Order: sequence, then structure tokens, then C-alpha cells
Amino acid sequence: MNNNATVLIIDDDEISLMILQNAFEMGGYKVITTTDSLKAEALFIEHSPHVVILDVFMPNKDGFEIIRDIRKKCATSLVVAISANECYLPTIKALGANLALNKSMLPHEMVEAVKKL
Repeated sequence: MNNNATVLIIDDDEISLMILQNAFEMGGYKVITTTDSLKAEALFIEHSPHVVILDVFMPNKDGFEIIRDIRKKCATSLVVAISANECYLPTIKALGANLALNKSMLPHEMVEAVKKL
């Protein structure tokens, strides 16, 4: 994936969001963020990001629901789901995420993993 790609990051944890935003911007990506899972679908439609990175467990609408919404709109968008609980990673992949990563992964490692998609 080229570094000019747009990345949408959805995470209710503002610190995690800022860390990921910084890492992807330093990697040359255009980054759109939200802590509000209910705004995720509208941002996806508005910005047509190349990659969506989302936390699995969020209030109001969880990552499982967001993945289903994204897949209904665009089957080819790249979705990277992150979770602190590794036992959910296989389920996330089965629901349509291209990649499921442990949230404890270092930010620059996440950028490298996305570049390989």
C-alpha cells in the first residue's frame, strides 16, 4: 500500500487514537480519526479511506458491527481490527477484517503491517 493512502482510525480511547494517528501520519498517510463509533459509517462514506483501523470493543457500536457495515458498503476496503484481547482476533478475521492485531503492538509495527496489505 502506498503512503499516500487515507486511513480512518476509530477508537474510543483518545490516547490510543492519538498514538496511532501520529504513527500513520509520520508514515506518510492521510489520517481521519474519530472516537465516536456511531460516526464511523458516515466518515467511511465521506472520505472513502483505503484502510480502516478500528478497535473492537467500543461503546454504542462495536467493531464487529462496524466491520459488517463497511463490508456492506465496500467489500474491497482494507479493514484492520485491533483488540487487547487476543482470543477475539480469529473471530474478527472471520467477520471480514483483512488483519487482526493485538492492541499492544507497537505503533510503528502496525504501520508496517498495514503497508504489507
